[in-house]
Amino acid sequence: MKKIVSLALALVLVLSLTACGGKDGGKSADPNLGKYIGTEFSSDGDSWYSLADLYDGECYIELKSDGKGVFCLGGEATDIKWSLESDGALTLKRDGLESNGLLQDGCIMLDDLWGNEVYTLYEKEDADSSPEKTGDTLLDWWNGDWYGWWKMTGCSGYYEDMEGDWWDICGNIDIGADKTGVVRLWDEDYSRDSLMAKVNVTLSSAGTGEHGTMTSEDGQFTDIAIEHADWIVDPGLADRDDLICIDGYYENGDDEFYYEIYLRPWGTYWDDADEDSRPKSYDDWYLPLIKAGKSMPDAIGADAPASSGDTKSTAPSGNSNAPSGTGLVSEEAVQKGYVWMNEVNNNIFDSTYEDLVDYFGVEGEFVKEEYSDHMKRNQRYYKWVSKDDPSHYVYVNFAEEEPGVYKVSAFNTSGFSGKEAIEKYLDTVKAEAAEVNKAATANTKMKDFSVTVTQFAHDDVAVKITTKIPESGWSYDEGKKCLVENDDPTAFGAGAIRFEVRANVEDFDYYKDSFENYQDIDDRVIGGITFKGRTYKRIGYDWIEYVAQIDDGRALSIGLTDIDCVPGTMPDVILSGMTIK
Repeated sequence: MKKIVSLALALVLVLSLTACGGKDGGKSADPNLGKYIGTEFSSDGDSWYSLADLYDGECYIELKSDGKGVFCLGGEATDIKWSLESDGALTLKRDGLESNGLLQDGCIMLDDLWGNEVYTLYEKEDADSSPEKTGDTLLDWWNGDWYGWWKMTGCSGYYEDMEGDWWDICGNIDIGADKTGVVRLWDEDYSRDSLMAKVNVTLSSAGTGEHGTMTSEDGQFTDIAIEHADWIVDPGLADRDDLICIDGYYENGDDEFYYEIYLRPWGTYWDDADEDSRPKSYDDWYLPLIKAGKSMPDAIGADAPASSGDTKSTAPSGNSNAPSGTGLVSEEAVQKGYVWMNEVNNNIFDSTYEDLVDYFGVEGEFVKEEYSDHMKRNQRYYKWVSKDDPSHYVYVNFAEEEPGVYKVSAFNTSGFSGKEAIEKYLDTVKAEAAEVNKAATANTKMKDFSVTVTQFAHDDVAVKITTKIPESGWSYDEGKKCLVENDDPTAFGAGAIRFEVRANVEDFDYYKDSFENYQDIDDRVIGGITFKGRTYKRIGYDWIEYVAQIDDGRALSIGLTDIDCVPGTMPDVILSGMTIK
């Protein structure tokens, strides 16, 4: 308490104060203007105390137009001048004294106070960084960013040495008014743009508590498929408020483990949990971020405040023989490259370092090489950098899954908005990719393909489909009845051509009310039969679907998921060569 009182007195003594108040004579469109309410202070950046516990009067910083402002502590204020740099660096000045800090995400963090080593945090009045509310209590609880940890037990095969290991994890839940949506998860070796898991879910109000139950429908966890009801998530069963647990079983050949994922909404304090029940980066990374009022970064360890203790090296390894170049390309090439990786190349995680060199036209700038204890493999990190602005780049992690072969395992943007890049360049990148696909298709060696697809639980209702597919690069998933644009039919994110047989074409409209962005497209003749065309989005996937009544008792759906069918490209050639019996 003596330390707190002494610090409070020091804060008062360094100010020449007048009565709080004052009016701003004009309004400005500058979103940074306004009042920031003081919430906490610290003498060392680690132990924080509430300003409200010490002062009855107001504590705030008010930023006005023309670089004018007011600093107020305990009901006493002084006029100040302020300036803001493009990177968020904020400077406050009064009577020859200066205080420096950071303005970001609706918060001001001062590193010092008029020359005294005192950290103070201010949050913008009426600022709300939480997800937009829908008015639906159930959706508003589930939707948004989540943070926590996950662990592996019962490990065997390749994962035997990871028994009991655990890692931090971030995630986002996005469920629509129709109670269907997507869960996206990434741990320390992944990112928001390079997911560990992407699972389509449905939400029900039924459950043991007020938050209902979330159930998986389909999707992917690392390199295995998630099916209906593999995940059944009921927060009412958790032993703490605002906590969900996702558990499941991983099995791929001899490799097995049981996993548990514990998540709480981003911004939640875990004070009710013991130290061994909190994420590993809770104190060093998470707490500094939420105290600074920052939203969840796209990768664990990213955007860590200087006082967080994050000391991850970005210097190249001195003993690495990894290939390296300048990584310099145009600003447009950087942004289009990200769009190609994130939206267009469905096999990006099968792409090698050499594939990206071919795409960008230059060797990447080598950053570092390290061994991941988590994944038990070597990893290399590269950047492709904008010539126009070196702070803009695509950062790519390559993993050595086979000796000497490094494939993309994660990637992210820096300095520019991936969302804005997609909005600007997606159509262009798709068109460029289609031209490359057409050129490659013209020279691809093909082989015969044949499959008989039956209606679920009715083996007598069957359709035989024959066509030609590439000798390599495509495979068939018997369980999901689809041709996959990858040698591995279970490849995460790969495009696919899916077949489904029913008795009547109307049966394919069972879920039509939940289709998003539904549009009718031109009919297509396939195997001499005219199919009706349509596009839509359902449970997180973009679909092009062709449906037709084959005869009185058989109807066929040919659905393309996350794949375009531009004339002359391989999907178009496969469909054009089909015969249906």
